This record gives sequence, structure tokens and C-alpha cells, in this order.
Amino acid sequence: MGVATLQEKTPRATVPIIIVLFVSSLLYAVLTSTALFALLVFWGGLFSIGIGLVAVSLLYRLVLAVERIADSQ
Repeated sequence: MGVATLQEKTPRATVPIIIVLFVSSLLYAVLTSTALFALLVFWGGLFSIGIGLVAVSLLYRLVLAVERIADSQ
């Protein structure tokens, strides 16, 4: 089972879309005078979920590599 690289899986527009969403939500919070802290908590939560998913995917790739090495011996 081959593992594609992260660049092949992730579309090019992902980072610009995230930046646009962050800036637009920040502008919305400022213009509507809503709680800026709630916005930061929301984006911080999404960031921590993303970091967790990256860690799990890296551990999965490590397990695949170890299995591939064990099968080749």
C-alpha cells in the first residue's frame, strides 16, 4: 500500500482559503463588535484539531514504514 506525499494529497488552494477565512472572520468580528475572544477560541480549537490530525497521520506513516521494513526482512 503506497503512501502519497502530503503535497500530492493537499490542494494548492488550501492555505489561501484558510487565510481568507481567517481574515474575513476577523473583519466580521471587528465590524460587528462581537466578542473577539470567542473568535480566537474557535480558531485556536480548529488549529489544535489540525495539529492532532497531523500528529496522527505522522504516526500512521511511521507504522506503515515499520511494517514495510519488517516485511522486507
